[in-house]
Amino acid sequence: MRAVLGDALIAVYPTGSLALAGYVPGRSDLDLIAVVAEQTTASALRTVAARLAHEELPCPATGLELVVYRKQTVMDGGVEAGYALDFNTGRELPAKVSLDPAEGPSFWYPIDRSITYQSDLALDGASPRSLLTPARFDVLLPVVIESVRAHGDAIGEHGDNSVLNGCRALRFGVERRWYAKPAAGRWTRNAAPEFGPLIDAALASHAAGRPARQSASQALSAAEVTAFLEYVLERLRDQELSDRTAGSPSGP
Repeated sequence: MRAVLGDALIAVYPTGSLALAGYVPGRSDLDLIAVVAEQTTASALRTVAARLAHEELPCPATGLELVVYRKQTVMDGGVEAGYALDFNTGRELPAKVSLDPAEGPSFWYPIDRSITYQSDLALDGASPRSLLTPARFDVLLPVVIESVRAHGDAIGEHGDNSVLNGCRALRFGVERRWYAKPAAGRWTRNAAPEFGPLIDAALASHAAGRPARQSASQALSAAEVTAFLEYVLERLRDQELSDRTAGSPSGP
């Protein structure tokens, strides 16, 4: 990226499982955020995507998910997608090059920015907390609720991720802090033991890696996953209402 963008590349940060010490070889993608100068052109970003494509620079992980933002976007504390480039590549990840943040759901992007801010890890450039402004908890929680609802609408597509993202969302709602999916799953298993067998199955599927995960995920009961996500949504909505009623602090 530096070879293409030069000084216009301001910083590169891990996000997702990599930032939360939850990276699982053979299962996890490399999730990265890059921040670039405002004047960075679409042409330059397309060149970045071409140079980083798996066919040109093989990704050692199952996939690379890189989201590039112009500096002002990561400083405003908003919950819009707001990316300048959303790029996926890798041996097990469908290729994607998008320069239009209106092309898909927006909820993953502010969540990942929040994770990056919390971790405060930098691969290149200034620390995230010196550059990023995350959305406040009261602003981000409705986005987290939206993400859980989206998983409920596509259970067959997401498999164990539907369960473990639900666990991660639930723990965030309670503790206002992000955890890797396995840690969030173990916490939720104790917090909601009635869903223990489902969560254990999702954790086992997650640990098995992608080839084994596909069949393991298919074994999860759609009805049980739906019931669990409805439970998570109810808890998060209760938290949202409680915070609003109490006028609780709404910092990051």
